[in-house]
Amino acid sequence: MLERDAMPRGSTSMSQGFIPAAGTRFQEEKGVRDSAELMAEDIQRKNGYQADPDIVRALSEASAGVVEWLADAHGVPFDLVEGFLYPGHRRTRMHATPRRTGEELMGSLLNAVESAGIDLLTEARVVDLHVDDGGRVLGVTLERPDGSRESIGCDALILACNGYGGNPELVERHLPALKDALYYGHEATRVTLCCGARAWGRASRTWGPARGTAHWRCRTRP
Repeated sequence: MLERDAMPRGSTSMSQGFIPAAGTRFQEEKGVRDSAELMAEDIQRKNGYQADPDIVRALSEASAGVVEWLADAHGVPFDLVEGFLYPGHRRTRMHATPRRTGEELMGSLLNAVESAGIDLLTEARVVDLHVDDGGRVLGVTLERPDGSRESIGCDALILACNGYGGNPELVERHLPALKDALYYGHEATRVTLCCGARAWGRASRTWGPARGTAHWRCRTRP
């Protein structure tokens, strides 16, 4: 795992740490009947049916398994968030740790990483991806705070740097209403999308510029 910052916190640590999932045992225990199909429909209705339906369906279908896997295999203390419906959702499907904070969720995930013996390299900003002629990722180049660089090979790569708010060109192309919004997010989005969007096609539009783009409805640069 490669982390840009000295501590892996990100925007999740500043959130309530809610994770939506449909059809979990935590819902069943509270008498909530839900399904991946209903979750996918809620997501699409909320975004005006602009998201890629295949990606929305895949995420919805995998959601329950991921939450239960994190709880059972890695000890993340999830339970169902009750008392309100998250905007746009017709079922109670937000899951969170007991204190309902992203900081607690990140702490649980970092404990799981350590317990699993996974190497976590901090202050390692990814600046380039290496791909073959077929678009398969072979490795990355990272940069350290002192400016030194090194390359690491891989058999597979998971991009966990959120949307493309760090890439003004893609924001203007896909969501022109946000092109002048203030952005406070991860620089890696610029690198990963520039290298990967051409290979992954329409999926790049679905990722969106979320999280790093703040107060875009009312604040723009002068």
